[in-house]
Amino acid sequence: MITPSEIVKNVYREHIEKFGEPAQSFRYDNQSSDNGISYPQFVDVMIWVPDEDVNMTTFATIGMSDKAMKGVDYRVELHLAVEGALDENTTGKLTIFLANLSLYPFMNSTYFDWWHTVPNAGNIPGFPSTQSLLLHPAFVKDGWDLICTDLGHIKIINIVPITKEEQQMSKEKGINALLDYLDENEISYFARR
Repeated sequence: MITPSEIVKNVYREHIEKFGEPAQSFRYDNQSSDNGISYPQFVDVMIWVPDEDVNMTTFATIGMSDKAMKGVDYRVELHLAVEGALDENTTGKLTIFLANLSLYPFMNSTYFDWWHTVPNAGNIPGFPSTQSLLLHPAFVKDGWDLICTDLGHIKIINIVPITKEEQQMSKEKGINALLDYLDENEISYFARR
């Protein structure tokens, strides 16, 4: 079994402190690629299901922060919050989607940051009309979007599925135009569409 690094242990503890024990957790082990790309050793995708207080299914990666991304001095983990309960098939496919997405910056020698978009994310399970992603900071003022440790800072990137047209709007008119559009059209960041 792979032993988590100290930074990953810190990230795990922070998630348990904030959310409690997850309902489920899936581990995806990674190996270095043939072309020398170094990936995080593993990515766990943890799942918290809706309860009487919060009607959300929340996914979080744990392990992406094991490796530094090219060009930045912080690391990241991904969160995805979806309204309501999800069936087992959709839940499983979303864990695979997030585990694969966590490898994207390493495969492409780039980095993720708040307000970036991913134009061609592929098939997002449970989201038939969206193929792109908005990488969002905390949704509320003073929300949780940063984990600070002695070993470095980890940004929490909230994944918001968006349509290709919405992604293009962000690219052409800027992020504020996209946020205004979502607000004016009452498009929830958490609804499957």
